[in-house]
Amino acid sequence: MMNTGRFNIFLALILVGGFCMIGCAGGVSWPLSQPVPADSRSAESQAISHEGALLFPKNVQSDVRVVDLIFDVAQVELPIDGTRDSRKIWNHVNGLALDAERVVSLARNALRVGVAPVSAWPAIRAILLAAKSDVRREHIVAQPGLPLVIQLSPIVKQESIFGYFEAGRLVGKTVSAGVKLLSIDYAFHPQLGGALDVEIGFEVRRDLDVMTFEHRGGTIRQVPKYERHVFANLGATLSLTTDEFLVIGADPNQENEYLVGNRFLVRERNTGRYETLFFITPKPFQARAAQPTSR
Repeated sequence: MMNTGRFNIFLALILVGGFCMIGCAGGVSWPLSQPVPADSRSAESQAISHEGALLFPKNVQSDVRVVDLIFDVAQVELPIDGTRDSRKIWNHVNGLALDAERVVSLARNALRVGVAPVSAWPAIRAILLAAKSDVRREHIVAQPGLPLVIQLSPIVKQESIFGYFEAGRLVGKTVSAGVKLLSIDYAFHPQLGGALDVEIGFEVRRDLDVMTFEHRGGTIRQVPKYERHVFANLGATLSLTTDEFLVIGADPNQENEYLVGNRFLVRERNTGRYETLFFITPKPFQARAAQPTSR
């Protein structure tokens, strides 16, 4: 596993934005991989700049800036009505950003992970519009030392989840309660031009409704206690450049509903079946340091 707590800068991060329900006409038109300006007057940027400024000594020069990341997370639901429009999307995604063995392992478990260049977005957007997809979008800053965690669907009744693991064996587990989660551990390298290493994981987590003590960063704090089932053999590690975004979805060639990818990323609704794709874009932002003050 990649060590968490990737940044050497001490910046108080806050969860920004919220789920934004967007109709398909306006929900797929945003530009991807666009840096958030340091001087943006949006409430989001102002809040981040304010929190960052609070940690600097009073004698710091006003032109000192700190670079960090906001994750632009777009959750797209595509209807499955006999056709899988996601196949067209994957034509524009580099699925070989992972090693070949990992690509095969994920595919057997109904999962796909890849990266796409920003130049591919107009073509992907056109597919999403034609498919009448639904989009939810949020901006997230992960807590220091912790991976980015995206909540998927809850387990409302017992579910059996199967996966192909070591030696090609099909192994199943029945889960009675919990929430399916997508986790993204990351390491940002501003000294390498803003390159980003990410590790993607899938797990089911159940809150035990009790608190426990955790030792982290030299302090002891109370945190909720969870029962976790991590699909460790399905972790995927890859790298992104500043002009790429991450794409995660179910493999449209695997119809077995019990496989991990379909259990996590395909859902039944009253209006039919839907598959979920994630488009995740890391966006560097700069927080202005505090203005020097006289003593």
